[in-house]
Amino acid sequence: MITNLLAVILGTFFGFSLYYIGATNHNKIKDMLKLKNLELAKIILSAIGLSSIVIAILNIFNLFNVTHFSIKSMHLGVILGGIIFGIGFALIGSCPGTLLAGLFIDIKRNSVVIIGGLIGAFTFTLLYPLFKKLKIFDIFYSKSTLFNISNKAESLFDIGYLGLLLFGIILVVVGYFLPKKLIEKN
Repeated sequence: MITNLLAVILGTFFGFSLYYIGATNHNKIKDMLKLKNLELAKIILSAIGLSSIVIAILNIFNLFNVTHFSIKSMHLGVILGGIIFGIGFALIGSCPGTLLAGLFIDIKRNSVVIIGGLIGAFTFTLLYPLFKKLKIFDIFYSKSTLFNISNKAESLFDIGYLGLLLFGIILVVVGYFLPKKLIEKN
């Protein structure tokens, strides 16, 4: 019960945060993807960097356990799904998290996109046996990470939490120095 309540509280906080920074505004997302307004990119880079720093520091002092983190397998299905997701994200200017948070702002538009996502998920469920038969999920199968923080996969750099800490610092610095605009609006 407390876990569910905590999830609702954190989810609500996350939704309000997305709204506050403008991530529920599909025009801001499209402008970010067109490199016309990088304010959201700066926030995203800083958030990922800060989270990486916090996780690294907490793990260095054994205050956080990463054994519950799971590393997803890489295969052709993930690559194709990522491409489809990216195209949809660019065309619509929303992703599942921002859609739900933006539902209260533009219920008509976001409801249509949510229904489209559900239809896509249903279609994938129907096609899954065919994909499995074609062995799409067996192509490029591997589990790998940048840094070996959980020993569940191969890592590109064998420097553990120090690598995660440095990665976080780099992202925060890049987020800080990234200009607000790369391309001027027409």
